[in-house]
Amino acid sequence: MQNITSYIYSFVYKHVTSGHIRTARAKKNILVMFILKGISILCSFFMVPITIGYVSSYEYGIWLTISSLIAWLSFFDIGIGNGLRNKFIECVEKRDFLKARIYVSTAYAFIAIIICIVWVLATGASFFIDWVTLLNAKPSLESELLYTIIIAITNFSVLFVLGLNRTLLNAIQKPALASIFDTLTQILFCLVLLILTKSTTGNLIYLALSMGSTSIFILIISNIWTFKHLLKQYTPSIKFVKFSYAKEIMSQGVMFFFLQILAIAFYQTNNLIITHYLGPDEVTVYNIAFKYLQILPMVFGIILAPFWSAFAEARVNEDYLWMKQARKRLMQSVLFLAILGLLMVLGSPLIYRIWIKDVVAVPFIVTVLVFLYQVLNIWASLWTQLLAGLGKMKLQVICSSICCLSYVPIACTLCNILGLTGLLIASVGIPLICTSWFGVIQVDKLLNHSATGIWAK
Repeated sequence: MQNITSYIYSFVYKHVTSGHIRTARAKKNILVMFILKGISILCSFFMVPITIGYVSSYEYGIWLTISSLIAWLSFFDIGIGNGLRNKFIECVEKRDFLKARIYVSTAYAFIAIIICIVWVLATGASFFIDWVTLLNAKPSLESELLYTIIIAITNFSVLFVLGLNRTLLNAIQKPALASIFDTLTQILFCLVLLILTKSTTGNLIYLALSMGSTSIFILIISNIWTFKHLLKQYTPSIKFVKFSYAKEIMSQGVMFFFLQILAIAFYQTNNLIITHYLGPDEVTVYNIAFKYLQILPMVFGIILAPFWSAFAEARVNEDYLWMKQARKRLMQSVLFLAILGLLMVLGSPLIYRIWIKDVVAVPFIVTVLVFLYQVLNIWASLWTQLLAGLGKMKLQVICSSICCLSYVPIACTLCNILGLTGLLIASVGIPLICTSWFGVIQVDKLLNHSATGIWAK
């Protein structure tokens, strides 16, 4: 047994540490993240039936919709996080550590000021919005909805500032460390949720409080540990805050900001459209299939995570050969995940029976369409991440704008006519036409030094 263990360890170690130093670093991160994400996925699957049992399928659908709405507040990042990531990489590569610390301190201060203003405006506005009508909810939930939304906004605001820590860990190509804290959050929330089910009756307010408090607690620990041990020389400090540097961060981040707006408008509107036209129960149906097949982009996210920063580093060092080799391996990963997804679709009826039993019925056509949607999402994220590392985002913004402007009216119309199936047809068809191929062509042109005009922007 010991010999087998030793052989497996030697085999894994040899393959993980072989190749270019940038590739080896990426493989180490990917291996650790696979283990951590596996735990996170199990926790996520474990939480769905428990949460539905705690607050009911109807209220779970409302909670998912509220979460989607709160995600719109990330508009106010205005590209600071992603702009900081690329600027930080450049400073570290050029060994300009003082400037890197100024960027970090300024980003934390600037985003904290913005989010305080946003919190005041968002919580104030929430008192004047008819949440019962907007969420198609029961009138008896009016008070509970208002307090849940205020708690969710507060949680999001705190997490928004503390989340810059993840940006920095990704920038130094240590996404596995960020995943450790994510996994700890999932495990802690599972434990808290189990305690809630045993000690309280179903309540959206308790759910919002428990989810927010666990996330905030772990992120505080993450920030303290990171700046005490790993990034001590870049610890944010008021004396290093220079708001004149905010413009530099935002100049790089503005394209990321627009892409972020478009991504949220495209991916986060589905829950709101479904609950408005079809009711909260259908949101639960959609999200069961979505969460099941979310395994695919989660796995690809693990593989892709080190490559934005790695491509940014390779761009600074003009290592185009490595970038071409990395692109080929990533495309092979997409093909593998598409095949895996097909097998998941075929096995979905059995998985649903084991997972959620008869609590929620998910039509097979919904699973098929969500699968296609997720594969297109993976394909698009590949090129978006590589182009982000290369610092060329303008064409992506144009294509995504066309996609988003087309999507909402078409999705609403088809959802109203064909129900959930209609919305998913729009989710698959529009990105297939508008955004699926331009990124492929642009990356190829950039790596072969043949990009001109809009292809070079």
